[in-house]
Amino acid sequence: MTMTVLNQDQTDLARTVAEIARAELGPYAQRMEETGEFAHDLVERFVEWGWLDLLVPEEYGGDGAGATEWVVMTEQLSRVSLATCSLLEGYGPIVMLRLFGTPDQQKRFFPVLRNGMGCFAGTEPGAGSDIAAITTRAVDKGGYWVLNGAKQYITNGGVADFIAVLATVEPGAGPSAHRLFFLDRRTTAGVETTREEQMIGIRGGSVAGLTFTDVEVPAEDMLQAEAFKAVQVMMDYGRPSTAGMAVGVASAAIDCALDYTLEREAFGRPVYDFQGVSFMIADMATQTEAARLLGYRAAAEVDAGGPRANELSSMAKTFATDVAMKVTTDAVQCLGGAGLMKDYPVERMMRDVKALQILGGTNQIQRLILSRALKKARR
Repeated sequence: MTMTVLNQDQTDLARTVAEIARAELGPYAQRMEETGEFAHDLVERFVEWGWLDLLVPEEYGGDGAGATEWVVMTEQLSRVSLATCSLLEGYGPIVMLRLFGTPDQQKRFFPVLRNGMGCFAGTEPGAGSDIAAITTRAVDKGGYWVLNGAKQYITNGGVADFIAVLATVEPGAGPSAHRLFFLDRRTTAGVETTREEQMIGIRGGSVAGLTFTDVEVPAEDMLQAEAFKAVQVMMDYGRPSTAGMAVGVASAAIDCALDYTLEREAFGRPVYDFQGVSFMIADMATQTEAARLLGYRAAAEVDAGGPRANELSSMAKTFATDVAMKVTTDAVQCLGGAGLMKDYPVERMMRDVKALQILGGTNQIQRLILSRALKKARR
């Protein structure tokens, strides 16, 4: 694990998270994979370890960490289990509250997010990559708003205590009509989980549909900043962390490939000694290290508030998840027939990382963002 680009505190965080993850997460990960059920008891452990409030400001009891620390954490957790790492997807509301929330909103809502699940409800049946096309409607009733609509594929949607909901005051009017609302689900009527999805991987993580039926939200619980901008900044934090997840899984897949091919013999010598295998693993390691460094670079730009935050975040997410897909596929190949069996974790890793190429903005959309940025920079 290369630490040269991290400071001492970040290095210590990586080591601590890695030690706890290796010692504690295995049984939870196995149970989630086998049953496909969300591990509510693991949420309590995440609270105990202080992982849910890493991004919460210190004045509200958190660590006040930045995007780089978030990448460090997701990488180390995903080395053990990407499914358990999905519990951290409540970062979205935390980031928006931290950067754009009013002092009153922060005071009331950070305690909820420090001790439970959060989620961002943006994607809809007809608005995924084109999030500007949302139709969930917000109507101003004077002193409060009423929300009606449906969301789809919401990570942590079925288990979240706190929801940040993106809605529009005029469907079809684009981002200028967007508004963002904070909901404490424990005290808000009209929010229902319509469906818990079963994905190809990340089994045990909650990905759900939500409906909002005449949901009343006090005016003071609406984000005062421009909603679309807040979502973009949230994504700038999230995409490097997705890169961290991808790197974590890829690193674990390399370890599995190494262990197996060094021990397994064919034609009287270890499988690793055949260049067709050892060169493949060398490429896997090189690509993963490059993805790791790009993820750190993007996170550092986000933490600095740099002008390339959006561009580098998209690069990191795209490159790292594509690398992880290739690395895990190659790891299955290195194990041969054994790689297809559930006795070895590489087939799970391959299924898990496929989701990362799609969730949080498909890699095709990331390339669209990047191509536009490159064109704009030439003008």
